[in-house]
Amino acid sequence: MRENRFQINVATGRMTLPVAILFCLMIWVMSLDSWKDLGTLGITVLTGYLMIETNTAFSLIRTRTSLPVSIYWCLFSALVFLHTFEWNCFTPLAFLLAVVHLYRSYESPYASANIFHAFFFLSLGSLAFPQLLFFAPIFLFSTFNFRSLSPKSFFAGLLGIATPYWLLFGYAYWNDDMPLVLAPLQELFHFQAIEYSLIPLYRWISWGFVSLLFIITGIHYSQVSYQDKTRTRIYMTFLIVTGCWATLITLLQPQHLHPLLPVQLICTSFLAAHLFTLTRNRFSSIFFIVTFVGSIFLTGYNLWMQFFNF
Repeated sequence: MRENRFQINVATGRMTLPVAILFCLMIWVMSLDSWKDLGTLGITVLTGYLMIETNTAFSLIRTRTSLPVSIYWCLFSALVFLHTFEWNCFTPLAFLLAVVHLYRSYESPYASANIFHAFFFLSLGSLAFPQLLFFAPIFLFSTFNFRSLSPKSFFAGLLGIATPYWLLFGYAYWNDDMPLVLAPLQELFHFQAIEYSLIPLYRWISWGFVSLLFIITGIHYSQVSYQDKTRTRIYMTFLIVTGCWATLITLLQPQHLHPLLPVQLICTSFLAAHLFTLTRNRFSSIFFIVTFVGSIFLTGYNLWMQFFNF
């Protein structure tokens, strides 16, 4: 079957990342509403760099490619409504830092230290977005597969979760501002009635595009995962489970769509890059073109909604 040269050139070419950077900068310049939004851009750049390091360190994709970060940056740029700076913009960076340390715990003799740091960053991110702690059970369950769970590492994880709040408690007590500690805990256990109308339609369309891409690439990976090493399968399966969990939380608590969508996008970017880089058949060729064209339309659609404030 004839290979799609366009797909191959984009997946493995050296110009993919520079072109993605130029595209993203163009979209950000067009959508910039406040100088504070440059903070979101900086966090997005750091998250993308960490994705490069993650793929390099753990060999999630068996060949050299910059596609994971390129997909993440391009789709994040396309989701113009995520560009506005809020404290929960730190969510994807904190989540990915936690994932990196969880990955490092795989069969590690120093698993306790890695588990501590994984849960520490998860907890640190929850100070900006308390619902990030909803991922703690997924991380804990995954330590079974990572063969890093022991009584010592379990309590290290608990200590990691407690440390940011313990430090915050000390700061709040010193400044006589205890509501500073209570606010994220109250927000964590505050569940609203499911009301999808709270989110504008164009944002649901954007979420649907990312979710559909995640579902298709996740199903595809489950069919070809036998080609990867056991360690890589465990890493990628964790991304699938985490992405499903983020999707479920969004459906049950749609008001958290904004901070959860970048988390889902990280998982989707690695899975989509795996498909487009390592699978070269008629399906991957057609799906790559459809995704490419769909991303362009999604970008234009969100820019239209941004400019005309619908």
